[in-house]
Amino acid sequence: MRAFFMTTEFPFHHRLRVRWSEVDAQRVVFNGHYLNYLDTAISDYWRAVGLPYPEGLAHLGGDIFVRRNVLEYHAPARLDDWLDIGVRCERIGRSSMTMAWAMLASGRLLVSGETVYVFTSLATGRPAPVPEALRSQLERHGLAAPVHALQCGDWASLAPSARAVRTAVFIEEQAIPESEEWDDDDAQALHAVVTNLAGLALATGRLITQGMPEGEAKIGRMAVLRSSRGVGLGEQVLQALIGAAGQQGVQAVTLHAQTSAQAFYQRAGFEPQGPVFDEVGIPHIVMTLRL
Repeated sequence: MRAFFMTTEFPFHHRLRVRWSEVDAQRVVFNGHYLNYLDTAISDYWRAVGLPYPEGLAHLGGDIFVRRNVLEYHAPARLDDWLDIGVRCERIGRSSMTMAWAMLASGRLLVSGETVYVFTSLATGRPAPVPEALRSQLERHGLAAPVHALQCGDWASLAPSARAVRTAVFIEEQAIPESEEWDDDDAQALHAVVTNLAGLALATGRLITQGMPEGEAKIGRMAVLRSSRGVGLGEQVLQALIGAAGQQGVQAVTLHAQTSAQAFYQRAGFEPQGPVFDEVGIPHIVMTLRL
């Protein structure tokens, strides 16, 4: 059995722990669970390549369906093993994509195989050519090249993208009234938007300097699509806005952080100020960063 090297053979890895409900009386993983593990890893893979499922594929007018799974079992996984799952795009055909993968525990190869997906048109329900934009996302990820793009600009140029993300996150997911979401500050603010290479908006935020005390600015409306969280897009937006504030001579940046995101802002250097308060029915706290 040859050794697998996750960092060199697979540009993407996902880690998970074997749970009690997944093992038999001998505390060995039941063979059927490996496909569930693979599905979990593949979902994170699409997120990492800039094509969060299902939005990333729907933006390209399609979806994917499994045509074939091939598994080769080498050794059993056991209760409480940490599984390292590597995934890579092996080849792209006319309408198919073949993913090679392997699962290891402490460097020991457990299962390897390949999965063939077929890209299918949402309009016809039939197999369709893999779009060039999808090919590009997969190929660039395989080369460790960027799969996202960040833009900063005014509301006139970025409103459609920023509005789409904020609608999905604040109005639909968090049930904030639409009347509370849109305000006059949008027209005066600097906006940042992260998209994938096909132009699908995934994250946004804004920086307000007008109307603020001299040397101060406020960051707000930070939002990342639920399907794209966990790959650093919020950090990209935040750092872009902090950088823009610094270029304008701002000395202190404040924001109203949802308490669920407080740790995220603290990692970026923001410090909490004062007690927790209610804003649009959600607990918030004021946080400040000195530049």
